[in-house]
Order: sequence, then structure tokens, then C-alpha cells
Amino acid sequence: MLPQKLVLLLLLSGTIFYHKEEGLSILDALYFCVTTLTTVGNAEFVPQTNIGKIFTIIYIFAGTGLTFSVVGRIAVGIYLSKQRDN
Repeated sequence: MLPQKLVLLLLLSGTIFYHKEEGLSILDALYFCVTTLTTVGNAEFVPQTNIGKIFTIIYIFAGTGLTFSVVGRIAVGIYLSKQRDN
């Protein structure tokens, strides 16, 4: 499976989890997932349940590298495109 699809799957699963387990709105849950995976962080929300905390630990380790892999692929694509134009 392509890393882009894995990141989308990760965002979807995280959004559903935080919506169901932590009671966040869909938008807030998605926002938390994006800020977590991009390492920006969100000081306004901390998981309240033990399962939420455990999920977040796993989510960070699984998702951060994958997210930066996608960002790296995009950067390489832009770089190579610029090189071809010169």
C-alpha cells in the first residue's frame, strides 16, 4: 500500500478513535490527529482515558515516520521537477 494511503487510513482511524473514545467532534479529532502526526502538537487536548493515552503513544510512533515519509516524497518530487525545468 502506498504511504499516502496509509497516512489517510491512519488519519481516518485516529479520527474515529478520538471521536468515539474521547468524545471529540469529528473536526476536533481530525485536527488533533494532524497536529500529532506532524509533531506540531496540541496543548488544548490531552487524552483523558488510559486507552486513549496508550492509543496516542502507538499512534505517534506509527504515524510520525510515515507522515514524514510522505512529506519527503513530495519534497523530492518538487526538487526533481525543478531540476528538469532547468
